[in-house]
Amino acid sequence: PKVAIFSTGDELISPDKTLKIGQIIDSNQYALSAFVKSQGAIPLNLGIIPDQPEILRETILRAIESADFVLSTGGVSVGEYDYIEQILRDLGATIPISAVAIKPGKPLTVAKFAHGCVYFGIPGNPVSALVTCWRFVQPALKKLSGLKENWQVDFIEAKTLNILKGAQQRETYLWGRVIFTSDGVQFTLAGGNHSSGNLINLAATNALAVVPPGKGEISPGEKVKVMLV
Repeated sequence: PKVAIFSTGDELISPDKTLKIGQIIDSNQYALSAFVKSQGAIPLNLGIIPDQPEILRETILRAIESADFVLSTGGVSVGEYDYIEQILRDLGATIPISAVAIKPGKPLTVAKFAHGCVYFGIPGNPVSALVTCWRFVQPALKKLSGLKENWQVDFIEAKTLNILKGAQQRETYLWGRVIFTSDGVQFTLAGGNHSSGNLINLAATNALAVVPPGKGEISPGEKVKVMLV
């Protein structure tokens, strides 16, 4: 499949520009392009799009006409400049999903157009964007590619070596590494701050531990469901 990718936000700049107060470097174009290639799909990069409804509308039209699948970051929450969902409705899309109860990654808009194009509007924070891709976009892309089986997300059971803290109302995904030993599968939490803006400690991740909603924490030595990435 061809996958159109663009980032939204007046605050975003490309890495080759000098960062000023109030600006954020857009890492999502690069992370999502790498993700799309890893799935055997073809990325079509449309760049950074400002928070202007008419320009966003033109970009979405171009994306759905040129690609089988669209990935946009930002603009799908409930902020003053989050226009994506309304534009999709105005263009005739059906929207079965507009949020999911996970952390990170609650804002998620999934839309389908009559001609077959599938649109995923995912969060702008880089960790949220990748977690959403691994959990939801990856199986959708695999299935769209024509796979009849083995398109689902891979979950295994592992023993955690760290305390895993959850969010009471949402399913929580904590990133780290699984190690296969003679004593079984072990999960080690990545170091550093587990915020949705901290892309650095996500770099060596090969798995996400899943803390179910209503579970305050999982203690070291306990079993945990782990999603392989």
